[in-house]
Amino acid sequence: MTTVLITGAARGIGRELARQFAGSGADVIAACRNPEDVSDAEPGIALVPLDVAEDASVAALASRLEGTTIDVLVNNAGVMGGTQGFDDMDFDAWAHAFAVNTMGPMRVTQALAPQLADDARVVTISSQMGALSRNAPGAYAYRSTKAAVNKVVQLMAIDLKARGITCITMHPGWVQTDMGGKSADITAEQSAAGIRKVIDGLTLKQTGQFIKWNGEIHPW
Repeated sequence: MTTVLITGAARGIGRELARQFAGSGADVIAACRNPEDVSDAEPGIALVPLDVAEDASVAALASRLEGTTIDVLVNNAGVMGGTQGFDDMDFDAWAHAFAVNTMGPMRVTQALAPQLADDARVVTISSQMGALSRNAPGAYAYRSTKAAVNKVVQLMAIDLKARGITCITMHPGWVQTDMGGKSADITAEQSAAGIRKVIDGLTLKQTGQFIKWNGEIHPW
């Protein structure tokens, strides 16, 4: 049975990915900061506590999962980063966004590396807002942390390639979640279904790539 670990799985894309993977027969480990607040987890989903910005929390998860082989790791946990305009920047929130959005995927992947299968797939949810090829204003914190995690994953892909582990970043689309808003292009169900299809077809030849939820390559 395939074992899938998803961070930030209490709501939105993470929660829908957990639901869909469990529905396909996978053994799903759904990590979130407050699993006690998730009252309607479905069968096949194990809720575990995790704060990706805290070393001790990540270490505790790695210890808890010792002996478990992880086939798919989805680094999904993310935050917007507070007020982030040129004239009104919340620098503390920006630093926290880096801790979650950029260092979080590295922290989790590094801690769980001994448990990753030799052909594991590590997928980090990024955003088109982090692409340097896009010239759009605002959202300094969110855009910069996503641009940075794209580079982090590119480096991670190099380091883990010898083990046969595929690492990519994923643009999930503009999704109707608390973060994306009600006017976004696609639903969480559509996004998760597309992401799952990409994950199912991933090969080591794609490691280090930035891929859209529909399978297209995203310009950096």
